[in-house]
Amino acid sequence: MNENLSTSRHAFILAGGLGTRLRSVVKDVPKPMAPVGEAPFLAHLLRYWTRQGISRFTLSTGYLGNTIREYFSSVFLGATIDYVEEMEPLGTGGALSNAFNHGVFDDRPVILLNGDTWFEASLAQLMSDHMRHGCLMTVALRTVSQNTRYGGVALTADARISRFGDPTSSLINAGCSLFSPRELEPYLQGLPRKFSLENDLLPLLAKEGHLGASLQDVNFIDIGVPEDYARFCAEKAWSA
Repeated sequence: MNENLSTSRHAFILAGGLGTRLRSVVKDVPKPMAPVGEAPFLAHLLRYWTRQGISRFTLSTGYLGNTIREYFSSVFLGATIDYVEEMEPLGTGGALSNAFNHGVFDDRPVILLNGDTWFEASLAQLMSDHMRHGCLMTVALRTVSQNTRYGGVALTADARISRFGDPTSSLINAGCSLFSPRELEPYLQGLPRKFSLENDLLPLLAKEGHLGASLQDVNFIDIGVPEDYARFCAEKAWSA
């Protein structure tokens, strides 16, 4: 792989989910716009990644996507903001495929992030692991003490992902990946318009040996349920 990762400064964020599990405590805004201190969750997420050198974000929006556009507009903290709208829910994989159809990506690697997950990953480590594996996608994994909510991830001896849904593994997909658009795009062609990254695409890539792992045991919180959203709001002294 001869990609120049020093030019990889583009992040694609999945921000179009309905957030049904969070609606008991967060109403009338999409899940990534859940308030945390003086700013929405998504603002904190963008701030974290701009500090690591990301200078362009593409946000995949759906449910109440106008709320996100109105807040961030086209520039935020010096980074450019682009949008790809889902006219109907497409699933996490369909949202990514929709972005390809809109010509969002060039040949440079792209960071793929969940818009409802806080994960203090090192971009430098993710890039280094991606180059070392030479895979078309590298997925950041985290160790958890009790894996009751996520499917475990199994690895080969050389730290490639062999399968998902391993009940014996304490490693989980942390919602942060680095992918090579030119190499990934052909795998999207045969999939339906609506599909899941987690259930449809990633298991296929793992089976064919195309997924590398970046093991990063850093702070991780998925705000998708009220309990973890409350914990995230309480754990840090957030400010806008």
